[in-house]
Amino acid sequence: MSVKKTTIKDVAKKSGFSPATVSRVLNENYPVKAETREKILEAVHDLKFNRNTTARNLRLKKSGLMALVVADINNTYYSRIAKRVGDGLFDEGYNLLVCNTNEIVEKENKILSMLANKGVDVIAVASSTTDPSFIENLVDLGGKIVLLDRDMNIEGVPFVGSDNFESSKRLTEYVLQKGHTRVSFVSGPENVVTSQDRMRGYQAALLENGLELNEYNIVSGQFKKEEAFNAIKKFLLSNRESSDPYTAIVSSNNVMTAGVIAAVNSIGLEIPGDISLVSFGSLDMQEIISPQVTCIDQNEAELAKTTLETMLKLSKEGHSEHVESTIIKDSFIEGSSVANLQ
Repeated sequence: MSVKKTTIKDVAKKSGFSPATVSRVLNENYPVKAETREKILEAVHDLKFNRNTTARNLRLKKSGLMALVVADINNTYYSRIAKRVGDGLFDEGYNLLVCNTNEIVEKENKILSMLANKGVDVIAVASSTTDPSFIENLVDLGGKIVLLDRDMNIEGVPFVGSDNFESSKRLTEYVLQKGHTRVSFVSGPENVVTSQDRMRGYQAALLENGLELNEYNIVSGQFKKEEAFNAIKKFLLSNRESSDPYTAIVSSNNVMTAGVIAAVNSIGLEIPGDISLVSFGSLDMQEIISPQVTCIDQNEAELAKTTLETMLKLSKEGHSEHVESTIIKDSFIEGSSVANLQ
């Protein structure tokens, strides 16, 4: 014997209002008196009319939407994370909005404001700024935020991502152990947390090995392929004429690494014969690239899984201070892109 499914007409009969009024409350598309709304939602609850997502979300004061705000959706690192998180949320009855900021702080703030005004349940954000004030304000207003990939050290707000400092330090130390003492660093935007942490890791490795730090070590690539290409091409042309040339490059982002490789090839140089290269972040088709680039390989699958779990827990718990941060362990892949000078 089948169980009869509760309908809007059943809710209307129990609440004493018309089906049209019930529909208006469930769809929230027409003004309804607070008292009327309350009685209808009470009937929805009593009849367990929870197979309708809109009704369920209204009772629980949830939109059924979550959001992922990333700096560069063209970076396959973020797009793969978005796919995994989106698939997982869909299985749990949620939909995912993915927003791209292009590393523009003003755009990020507008997007976050829009999402908050739309009542999105949880927002995971890879922020393009080191200033936590805007996100702190959203949290104070009741917003539920997960910091993805870029930790801003906001009290009570969970973070999911890599230990950028330690992984960058390890990557640089590998180059130094191969006998390189003139090592350049391709940096991202100055106002981005990951860019700062990875540079600090690089600098710490140099200092601990008694090597000099100066502004000429740093080449700005802004986490973009074209900018890295232009900056490194100029750097390499100048470096080729130097009596004490740099012998290795640490690229702090996989998108910039692609630009570095293109720049090296464009002026007829070879890796690692003319210049050695390591990358924070693996390249697409890493396994078939020759030479294979030595890199820090971020665990995208684990990061996406933990981000999904954190977002769901935050949605259910209701208070971010009850949700812990998670550092995802990166892998070190040794390729053939670094010459041994010892």
